[in-house]
Order: sequence, then structure tokens, then C-alpha cells
Amino acid sequence: MPMRSQGDFHGIVVEESLRDPSILKEVEILGRKKGTAWTLLRIGIEGVDSCRVFERIRQNLKIEDGVPFYAHFYRRGELIVVFPERTFRLTPEKGTWAPAVTYGRSVGIPADQLDFLPCRFEDETY
Repeated sequence: MPMRSQGDFHGIVVEESLRDPSILKEVEILGRKKGTAWTLLRIGIEGVDSCRVFERIRQNLKIEDGVPFYAHFYRRGELIVVFPERTFRLTPEKGTWAPAVTYGRSVGIPADQLDFLPCRFEDETY
């Protein structure tokens, strides 16, 4: 069931990207989408806990073959993109994504994987 508070965040995390998956006990799993290599989790985070959870996830993101994983979180007009070494505060508008996309490409993430979708509650499909 989706979280109801306007202050709560939803986020997208690749399950296999976490060194310590026990962090998932601190969030609500709202949806799961299984792909060939990865499982995308749509999670819910209470607004009061968001900064602490973002930081715990950031610290747990793997780097494989020199390329980091990332996670992103969103609510209303906010989009937070978390890489192991950097965090970007953006909006759901694609025109604001350039700093995170440029950084992601500079650390080896393919451009087609830097779409930060969904990034609005109304765009969620799973």
C-alpha cells in the first residue's frame, strides 16, 4: 500500500546494488520489478527518516568493476539521486538532471541507465 503522508519519499533501489541488504528492513517495499539481471524495488521512506535512510543506502551501494550503482528518491517536486560518492538534489523535470547525468556518465554508468524514472508518484507502474 502506498504511503499516505505528503512528506514521505518513494525511491527506486536495485536490490542487488546493496552490500548489506538488511537496510531494506528500515523501509517499506511498495513494489518489485524483476528484470534479467536486476530486481528494481520501489520503496517508501517516512519523511522524518529520509536523510538517515538516504545516507545508509548511499554507504551500502556497491561499485562493480569500477562502476557504481545509484538509487533515487522522490516526492512532490523533489528528486534525490544518490551515488556512493555524491548526492544530487534535483526536481522531476528532466532539464534539472544534467549534473547527475554528467556525473553518472563520468563514473562509467551508461547514459540509458541514467533516466531516474519513475520520479513522481503518478508515474509509478509497479
